[in-house]
Amino acid sequence: MASGAATTVDGSVFSISTVHPDIIQTHILTQLDGPALAAAACTSSYFHSLTSHEKLWQEICTSTWPSVKDPRVQTLISMFPSGHKSLFSDSFPVLDLQPQSKHTLDSLPSITELISAVDIFYENNLIFSKVKETETVTGWFQFPPFRIDLLGEKELVPTPISFVGESDVLLKQLEEKLSLSWIIIDSSGRKAVNLSSRWPVSVEQHWLTHEVQVKYAVIVAGDDQRWGLFSTRELVEFEIMVTLGGKEGGEMYVKEVSMQMKDMEEKNLSGRDSLDL
Repeated sequence: MASGAATTVDGSVFSISTVHPDIIQTHILTQLDGPALAAAACTSSYFHSLTSHEKLWQEICTSTWPSVKDPRVQTLISMFPSGHKSLFSDSFPVLDLQPQSKHTLDSLPSITELISAVDIFYENNLIFSKVKETETVTGWFQFPPFRIDLLGEKELVPTPISFVGESDVLLKQLEEKLSLSWIIIDSSGRKAVNLSSRWPVSVEQHWLTHEVQVKYAVIVAGDDQRWGLFSTRELVEFEIMVTLGGKEGGEMYVKEVSMQMKDMEEKNLSGRDSLDL
């Protein structure tokens, strides 16, 4: 029943609303993941009210994406219409080809920075987490190629991933067990988006250096383009590359984590283009 009422074996009527809300929130709702909590909110107005508490969504977001615990990110989330619930709604779904509502730079709020919150998991265990700010006002951002690098040239991040000798085995393990999230939040604190496919779209090993490149990507509809009498939408790929190195028999390290944007002809686009999407 929509009201959450049920008939017990002795014929009496039991309603979920008779259970103290603190018990439901503390012992039941905290056991749900984000999608399950969102589904529970749709079952009744009572559950919608119980699942709207900010603390529930904060715990889900910070456990799903540990990087959002960063004070800079928390400040922006506090500006979202529904706080962490809005962040989850924006960032959990994988982007698809469906065109979004069109914005121009003039119609957008003043965005001086983009905040990247990135997490990498291996076998569901966090191995990399970083937050980086990217300014949007200089020529470096306005013109191609636009690229965000999370690590310095000689910066290496150790991982517990074993560098097994059999290439096929190693690549298969990374393909199945290495997941990544790259959330972009604008400095106005009103919108977030996850630019990762979550799981790799390709895993390749360099024949000479033996470094492994793991690629994540999503394709979205970009600007309108006109070809003769027909109008279409250019497709844009957000490409995230993770490079892993190491020595056989030892443990691998993260050498590179980067993101760039390309069109379908592999031409690099500018950061300005990203604000138009």
